[in-house]
Amino acid sequence: MTQAPAISRESASVIADSGPQPRARPASTVSRPDLRAVALTLLLAIVAPAVQSASLSTANADVSSGSGLDRDDVAASIARIEGAPELSEETRERLTGQYRRVLENLAALAEAKGALADLRETLAEAPGQTAAIRARLSADTRLAEEPLDLPAGTDPAAVQSMLAREAAAAAALEDRLTALEQGLEETRDALPLWRRELAELRQRVLDLDDELAGALAIGSDGLEARARHWLLESQRSLLHVEAQLLELRLEGADARRKLALAQRDATRLALDRALARQARLQAEEEQLRRAEAERVLVATEAAKAAAVDAHPRVRALAQANAALAEAIGVINQGTEEAEAARAETLSATTALAQDLVKDRQRIAAAGLNRALGRVLLDQRERLPDPRELRRQAAERTDAAAEATLAILGWREELLALENDAATRSAAEPDATEPAATTALKMQLDEQAASRIDLLERAITAGERQLRALAELDLAADKLHTLALEYREFLAEHLLWMRSHVPITQQSFAALPEVVGHLISPANWLLVLQMLGSGIAGTWTWWVGLFAVALLLAVDRGLRGQIRATAPPLLRASTDRFGDTLRAIGLTLVLAAPVPLLLAVLGLVLTGASTSNPFPYRVGDALLLIAPGLYYLRAFRLLCMKGGVAERHFRWRSKTISGLAHALDTAIWVLTPLGFIAALVGPFGEVQAATLGRLTLTAVTLGSAILLAITLHPRHGVVGEALAEAPDGLAERLRYLWYPLAISVPLAAAVLTLAGFQYTAVTLFYVWFEQFWLLLGLVVLHQSIVRWLLVTRRQLALRQAAERQSRREAQQKAEAQSGEGGMSPKPESDPAADADDQPVDLVALDSETRKLLNALIAVGAGVGLWILWSEVLPALNVLERITLWSTSTSVDGVARSLPITLADLASILVIVTVTVIAVRHLPALLEILLLKNTGISAGGRYTIIALSGYAMTAVAVLMIAGRLGLSWQQIQWLVAALGVGIGFGLQEIVANFISGLIILFERPVRVGDTVTVGEHNGVVTRIEIRATTIRTWDQRELLVPNKELITGEVINWTLSDQINRGEILVSIEYGSDTETALRILDAVVSEDPRVMTDPAPTVMVHAFGERGLELMVRFFLPAMADRMRIRGELMAAIDNRLRAAGIPIGLPRRDIRLRDDAANRDAAADAVRPGDAPDADATGHP
Repeated sequence: MTQAPAISRESASVIADSGPQPRARPASTVSRPDLRAVALTLLLAIVAPAVQSASLSTANADVSSGSGLDRDDVAASIARIEGAPELSEETRERLTGQYRRVLENLAALAEAKGALADLRETLAEAPGQTAAIRARLSADTRLAEEPLDLPAGTDPAAVQSMLAREAAAAAALEDRLTALEQGLEETRDALPLWRRELAELRQRVLDLDDELAGALAIGSDGLEARARHWLLESQRSLLHVEAQLLELRLEGADARRKLALAQRDATRLALDRALARQARLQAEEEQLRRAEAERVLVATEAAKAAAVDAHPRVRALAQANAALAEAIGVINQGTEEAEAARAETLSATTALAQDLVKDRQRIAAAGLNRALGRVLLDQRERLPDPRELRRQAAERTDAAAEATLAILGWREELLALENDAATRSAAEPDATEPAATTALKMQLDEQAASRIDLLERAITAGERQLRALAELDLAADKLHTLALEYREFLAEHLLWMRSHVPITQQSFAALPEVVGHLISPANWLLVLQMLGSGIAGTWTWWVGLFAVALLLAVDRGLRGQIRATAPPLLRASTDRFGDTLRAIGLTLVLAAPVPLLLAVLGLVLTGASTSNPFPYRVGDALLLIAPGLYYLRAFRLLCMKGGVAERHFRWRSKTISGLAHALDTAIWVLTPLGFIAALVGPFGEVQAATLGRLTLTAVTLGSAILLAITLHPRHGVVGEALAEAPDGLAERLRYLWYPLAISVPLAAAVLTLAGFQYTAVTLFYVWFEQFWLLLGLVVLHQSIVRWLLVTRRQLALRQAAERQSRREAQQKAEAQSGEGGMSPKPESDPAADADDQPVDLVALDSETRKLLNALIAVGAGVGLWILWSEVLPALNVLERITLWSTSTSVDGVARSLPITLADLASILVIVTVTVIAVRHLPALLEILLLKNTGISAGGRYTIIALSGYAMTAVAVLMIAGRLGLSWQQIQWLVAALGVGIGFGLQEIVANFISGLIILFERPVRVGDTVTVGEHNGVVTRIEIRATTIRTWDQRELLVPNKELITGEVINWTLSDQINRGEILVSIEYGSDTETALRILDAVVSEDPRVMTDPAPTVMVHAFGERGLELMVRFFLPAMADRMRIRGELMAAIDNRLRAAGIPIGLPRRDIRLRDDAANRDAAADAVRPGDAPDADATGHP
């Protein structure tokens, strides 16, 4: 209690930050609060918020928060608490923890004060620095052509070293420029966040002021009060300085932005100068290398010319050297092209990065508007094509591989020339030749030395080319990455931008002029002229036209061949899947002529050179509709009379006729409208907003109506199929897939009328590709089903033939056995018996169809994801729609985490995917991974069940993460729920835990034969609450999992499948017992299904009422067919005993009657006086 005055003084110092405050009373009077204490409390509550707000509004105010706290005092307090024996361990730990948090707050406070001081100094110097940089920039903004000042005789290697240093400096400047631009963007994005954090900090400071005021008014024990006050004071001081830091950031944001802009401009100018100097050095190096290569080439050509009349060896070496010199020139030229391409790529990357920054600034400043949408659309057209970039990368990879191989060959040749003495001796002239003179040897040595020099030059040039290709690859990768980022940025924003005004505000005064321009004879005459000149000028177009003419000529023959594949399908012996593949291939060829003609004409027109863009637009539109027309014709021909759909796939006639009518409508109505929309759209805004809007609306709305009629669940092409499977998945989900099928084209029509024409075109195009993907998967699915059907029919035919052969062989064997009466069944081979078991075609077909459906579903999912991946970035706008916010801790600091509409959408997707995965993925896992492995059925069931639980747990964790929930926030809720569930649902929880124990420990597995109480059966399912056992009478018994763990259970197949069978036989007394025992032993020993180890046992069991009882005990390897085998053994024993003349004992009972005086007296005593005699059934005595 002696520390109480100190506590009061420290508490008073907390309020001193905001201005003069009344001092707290000493501890001796705190226990008896009076009017002054109440007045103090009211004064603190009223004055503190106002004073706090005033202090926070002045960023340059002196920070005196926490001046009354010292780290040494806090450390001393910790030492006193740790040495106080009167405190309990719990109290000591709590107080020590609070004081340590005070130390942490003081350390963070010192760091925040240092950051605040640095920021003040930076802001004070920022205007001067900005002015100085701008002055330097205004003084010299030109790229000065500084001389290189290269000394005379500088070789290319020295220039290369200088170029490497310049490249490093340029890279450093480029990194600095990127960092400055990112900093500007991050600062712009952080301003709203800083304002929100500042408001939160101010509110938290006010809350701490209230807590401090309440603590001063209430008072408490000295140690508790000191720890409480110091903790609150340190927290308030830290928050106060952090608020000042945020205020200073907000106030100085403009000055810092101006300084960063000036630094960015200065860095950009320095980078441009460095790049210019680098380009001059590169040009100088190329000039030096080109001059050196020319000199070497001239020298080798001169040596080659001088060696024309020389010895053949000299002439061959000179020619080889000349060829190598030419190769060096080609390599240098390739290196120059790679370096030039790298410079162009870097320039394109820089320009693209600047455009991306500008577009982001435009969107941040002006938002999503129609004018900016046109700019972004034009920018999208100028983006590098990713396919072209990938093609160029593949070419560079091939060039690098060729250069590497060439360098390796040159290195080997150089090593051989330098170190192999045998090679040098081989180069000497043969002494037996008359021309072997000293002059010839000197010529050969000279050519060899020249060869070594050329090889070294070639290796150097090749390595330089490899470096240039690697640098070009790096630059191209940066361009590709930036282009993808830009494309994703455009995809994120373009779909939400209006292309034109709504149709209610659109003027159609220019529509007649647009239609007139479209049907102008002059334009179409120009199209014909371009077609004529284009086709006449290139022979490749004639090849395309000849292919079209050839396909049109064989049209009738192809149709006949398709129909000719149908008759063999009627008989199983002639049915072949190859006929189906042939019919599909012929159908695809038959659909090609018209789309191929449109594609050829489109290519001719797009390649024509003319100032009028009309022919090019016509060609572009033809190329756009050609693939869609081919798909339509292909599916239409699949549905022709006698075609694949009717004969091979066996589709219903109503389905075929409905599809044919819908496809004809699409070909003859929607395709021309689509051509007009594709032709008019690119001409200009007026054309696209009038005639283009009308034709696009007609196409999208017509597609929606056509689909609504064709796919109607009751009256459409799928109506009969759905009616035949009322419990099928498609029937149950008809209210989901039917609206989804027509929603996209219908939404595209509405968006077109609303002015979002680009959005409508994008969605409709993706939906169009999705539609063809699904139809293609349907054809693939039907083809595989057709293959399964053919395979099943062939297996059934083979099985029937094998059964017929076995039946004939059996009849022949019975005919040869004679008429000797009944004979024992001949012995059989277990392996043969296993082979004789017929294949379960129904089960095989069912499992294969499940696998097929699963694979088709996976393929559809992957395809849809690929198609819609370009549209998905637009959903990032949902990140900006905040539903609510939650508080989370980041590095010990509380932060506000917004929960957006994107998080809610993600949660819905997670729930949907989890439900589908839990229902269908375990079955797919069993089929794909576990069916053909050595894992037992019980093990497969365990893995499948646990995988479902694991997927559910992962989904719950993902949803909690999306909602911003952490374990610290929900652990008490989980504990409370655990206690409630433990008391209220203890039986269910016990059964669930028991089920998990069963799945892990596996005392009972799926497929085991068990006895639970009085019930016998096979385990079929192990679920969360109960285990299902199918009894021998095919009834399902639900046994709680808890009983399987705590009760008595007999598992007949836990360790193995071996089980014992018993047969009890009674023979009449007096029969030949030894013969009967031998017969029983022979019957069980001759049966191949009875195990020999353990061996069967035959014994005399007992003297029974029916006769002498004989016992047969035998063992079977499996529980399957146990009852049938036992019955067959009993029948065989009966036949063998009858044949041996040994009768089976029948039930027998001897009744002996004796008539004597004792029995009569006993009978008389049984009838007592007064008792009436027993009456019969009629009531008469």
